[in-house]
Amino acid sequence: MLGVIVGAILIVLLLRNGVATSYLIPSSGMEPTLYQGERILVNKCSYGLRLPFMQWWGYHRWGDCQVTQGDVLTFNNPANYKEKVISQREVFIGRCTGTPGDTLWVDSLFNQTSVAKDSLCHPLIVPRKGLTIPVHAWNSTLLRNMLVLHEHRQADVRHDTLFIDGHPATHCTFTKDYFWISTDNPTNLSDSRLFGFVPEDHIIGKAVLVWLSKKEGTGFLRGYRQERIGMPIH
Repeated sequence: MLGVIVGAILIVLLLRNGVATSYLIPSSGMEPTLYQGERILVNKCSYGLRLPFMQWWGYHRWGDCQVTQGDVLTFNNPANYKEKVISQREVFIGRCTGTPGDTLWVDSLFNQTSVAKDSLCHPLIVPRKGLTIPVHAWNSTLLRNMLVLHEHRQADVRHDTLFIDGHPATHCTFTKDYFWISTDNPTNLSDSRLFGFVPEDHIIGKAVLVWLSKKEGTGFLRGYRQERIGMPIH
């Protein structure tokens, strides 16, 4: 009997850590797609299985599948440099609006926009593994943060010039694929405008459906949004 109980516990842990998990929407940042307080199901195999227990063997993913522009996905906080184990960092949710190699048009605050090339906006290239990206004054701090946090390079910015390993740089090359993640609510800044590009090893899985939707402060038996329960997430 003890063996059966232990086996069942192990299966539950493996499923929760490796296959699928539930996630509580903590804020209004994804409205009107997802509402604060809703619970959703996340498929952790959507982009290949990121092996659990990263503190033991680091980052590995089985059966890589591409993240598609427009996917709503969960990921670990890329700006939490105090927690060394990626999978133990806070979990965020957002919509992928830039995949590796894409070029996005952004303004000085990194808000995405559709503009003509002669405007005041800039072409922001989403880093791809092995891709060399030009350094400018407007993107030097963003690139510096990525190099330090995710590429483990020595880098700093002096008078709008990026220095890598002590030398001024006009270009830099990355060893990982990265993504630009946005919130659906433009007033919420908890996205790539705040913490920059999200590395591939921080991606957890794709949000697939709402399994519980309930208005806050309505009591146990009231306030359920019946029409949203079971709704696919797009």
